[in-house]
Amino acid sequence: MPNSLPHVVGLGQCSWDILGHIEQFPAVDAKTELLDVVEQGGGPVATALVALARLGCHATMLGTIGNDPYGESITQGLEAESVDCKLLQKDPRGKSQCAFIAVEADTGRRNIFWTRGEKRPFVLGAEEKATISHADFLHLDGLDEAASYQAATCARERGVPTMLDGGTCRDGTMRLLPLIDHLVVSEKFARQFCDGDNPEAALEQLSSFGASSVTVTCGADGSWTKGGNGTTFFQPAFSVKAIDTTGCGDVFHGGYLFGLLHNWSLKKTVRFSAACAALKTRAMGGRTAIPVIGEVEDFLKRN
Repeated sequence: MPNSLPHVVGLGQCSWDILGHIEQFPAVDAKTELLDVVEQGGGPVATALVALARLGCHATMLGTIGNDPYGESITQGLEAESVDCKLLQKDPRGKSQCAFIAVEADTGRRNIFWTRGEKRPFVLGAEEKATISHADFLHLDGLDEAASYQAATCARERGVPTMLDGGTCRDGTMRLLPLIDHLVVSEKFARQFCDGDNPEAALEQLSSFGASSVTVTCGADGSWTKGGNGTTFFQPAFSVKAIDTTGCGDVFHGGYLFGLLHNWSLKKTVRFSAACAALKTRAMGGRTAIPVIGEVEDFLKRN
């Protein structure tokens, strides 16, 4: 891709997802027939990078896969979306991350069963550090704690802004937070971190680590954001008929990064992110219905 495009480097999870559509979630020890099955790449950082690529950005994936068919499919899926995988590391004896996702037909809700696989941690060498140094943004999910910390430190030293997709508050998260410029976390993360049910209160505590913006996403209940000037605002989720909510948070992050890269106001950025996430729900799979820029613009005009 041309070097003039905004460039985001992502370090984190890349997965192979097998999704099954069901009428409704069964009881324990019961059987239910799958209405259909979809297989495609997934993972928080990887899917955010696919969203950015579809929106017209240059995206580079840093992560580790196993030497197995899932790893090959993960790579092919990313490359088909024009995500640069030249620094994606393969563990010759490793097994790739994969997930099975059951999606309820009427609601679009899903349950995810996943394994991180068995593979060595990502190694941040000279070429990886150079790639981060020349990027416009670094996006992390924090699963590989040591590599995430090293990458965020590299970015901070070279003036590259960072974003963390905080899905779960992990053991190494506290050490990472002071290196994050834009923090976008799930409602689950906020509860784990703040031991409470109040997103606004969580914003106050999470902002104390120095991020320029902090957002707590609450799914269909919208999101809460606090900017560096202390202003807090609520962005409702767009009302859509959801086929599948898998990957909504990942695509939200992609939209958020797109807005930051274009120096939009925080309110415009979060509204754009919410629109990207809403459009993603149109089809099964975390990536199937990720929109291009024209679709998002048309959707926002109508809503």
